Amino acid sequence: MMKIMRRLIAVLAFFAVLVGALKSLLNWVSRSGDDDHEVFADDDLEQV
Repeated sequence: MMKIMRRLIAVLAFFAVLVGALKSLLNWVSRSGDDDHEVFADDDLEQV
């Protein structure tokens, strides 16, 4: 039972590190100032 709990905690920790790294990467891309990576266009550019 303890072995299963340890493995479960290890898997959850791995996914937490993976999500944190992905979030850091996305934050870095958004701060780089390069708009080539922008997914959605700015809504306030052309308001008619």
